[in-house]
This record gives sequence, structure tokens and C-alpha cells, in this order.
Amino acid sequence: MKKIISIILLIVILFVLSQTNPGRSAYIEWITGEAMDQSSTILEKGLLSLAGEKVFDMGTTETDYFIFSVYKTDFSEIGLGKVTCVGVFNKFIPVSKSEK
Repeated sequence: MKKIISIILLIVILFVLSQTNPGRSAYIEWITGEAMDQSSTILEKGLLSLAGEKVFDMGTTETDYFIFSVYKTDFSEIGLGKVTCVGVFNKFIPVSKSEK
């Protein structure tokens, strides 16, 4: 009986994780918002609001593992570094950030 309950619980957890795996568009919106929050000037915020989503979309790769996703945004060529985030439960958790 305990084995059946454990299997059912595992199936429910996997189902919830798969349904709350955030998509690429949600990540692009999130990373753009984070960049705008860290911007210090009105000019930077204006540029991010106009072209931020397209720029972040071009520099981002996604690896989907069905129950979570890993997003890597690389702007090391322009001096902004790399950011790696895990998307799970409709949230994004930064796991590494390098400046160059």
C-alpha cells in the first residue's frame, strides 16, 4: 500500500512540475524586468523597454527537461557577462552569473 501511495505521489509531483515549467517568453519578460530594475539611468531603461526583449531573446538559449528548464543568456561579447537560470514552478532561479 505504501508503495502505491509513493508512486501516486511521485506522479502528482511530476505532473505539477511539468505544468509549471515556465516557457521561453516568460523568461524573456523576467530577464528584461530584472535588467530594467538594475538599470541606473533613464536612457538604459528606455532602451531596454524598446528593444530589450528582442536583444535578450537573441542572446538566450533554452534547454527544456520537461519538469524544469535551463536558460543561458550570454552577453560576454559586449561586456555584460553570462547568466544561467533554472525555470521551475513558474519562477526563475539564477544559478550562476559571471561578469565577463
